Amino acid sequence: MDMDLLIELAVRAVKAYLEKDGTLAAVAPVEPRKALVLTEEHCGETCSMENYGSELCKVDCALAQNYEVNVDDYDVVVVRSMTNSNLFKIANGCTDNKFLALAAEAILKGKRVIMVKECVEILKYAETAPKALYNNIYKNLQILLDSGVELVEEENVKTALTDGIEVPAEVPATKAPEAPAPVAVKEEAPAPAVKAESNDSVLVLTKRVVTERDIKAAAAQHYTKIQLPDKPVITYLAKDTAFDLGIELL
Repeated sequence: MDMDLLIELAVRAVKAYLEKDGTLAAVAPVEPRKALVLTEEHCGETCSMENYGSELCKVDCALAQNYEVNVDDYDVVVVRSMTNSNLFKIANGCTDNKFLALAAEAILKGKRVIMVKECVEILKYAETAPKALYNNIYKNLQILLDSGVELVEEENVKTALTDGIEVPAEVPATKAPEAPAPVAVKEEAPAPAVKAESNDSVLVLTKRVVTERDIKAAAAQHYTKIQLPDKPVITYLAKDTAFDLGIELL
């Protein structure tokens, strides 16, 4: 038997025993997000559980179901197969097949839509295409980005799908009686910290996916700089908003 599987089974058995014994309180399972992958290609490798799925996010493939799915059943939609033709059609309201119809519906309904950067055809020609033609095609992508679509690199999609999910910690089922509090000398409470009204105020972000909402929230708190985590994923709309509001991304 695989050693990792053996360890996992042992941990589960001990956890179940402790919960039954009352030593450990049972933790309500986190309701996983549901993600739908839209692609025109066979997706055995594209949206496998190994790539996107986890205990925190369950993944369905629209192609595997012949696109007979309901967008309302999903929290997030991952869009692949973004050829220049598909990009033009979605940006201009032309949905002449089920793939395009589902992608457009997700955007119009305000669903969180992630577009895999490596699957956007126009970006592959950034270094070779004539500037005029590249810009003309790219403007279709910009329409989608301005509509809230997030452009995320393949390696960061799984992280983006589970971003913001809080997993409750396991706590003891019973709490030991608290010892009586000793008589303490009354001390004045320290004055609450007040954020300095400084032009160098820095907001430190720990989340990897940075959106327009994060930038506007920082601006509302009068931050002028945002310290990003390692390998951040920043949407184009977030970058534009930061530039417009004069916020420096570090």
